[in-house]
Amino acid sequence: MQNKARIGVLFCGGCNCYYDRETFYKNIQKELSDECEFLYYKENEHYNLVMMVNGCQSECLIGHEYSAPTMLINNKNYEQAAELVREKLGV
Repeated sequence: MQNKARIGVLFCGGCNCYYDRETFYKNIQKELSDECEFLYYKENEHYNLVMMVNGCQSECLIGHEYSAPTMLINNKNYEQAAELVREKLGV
């Protein structure tokens, strides 16, 4: 059995959401459950990828240093998020 990739997840404040982030998060967890473990991001933890879930294109979670490569999810790319995660992780 291979180790699952650890994905640290951050959510924006949700002030201007163009899609249902809760449904998105449940769906991506289910779709990638064999490959990835989704965890709420904590400083000083090891992650293979940090996924920043924004409700719009304001990119309010950018501008901070994270301990792993990052991926920005927003209303323009959330429907392709699983494919983008796989591509970023090389799986």
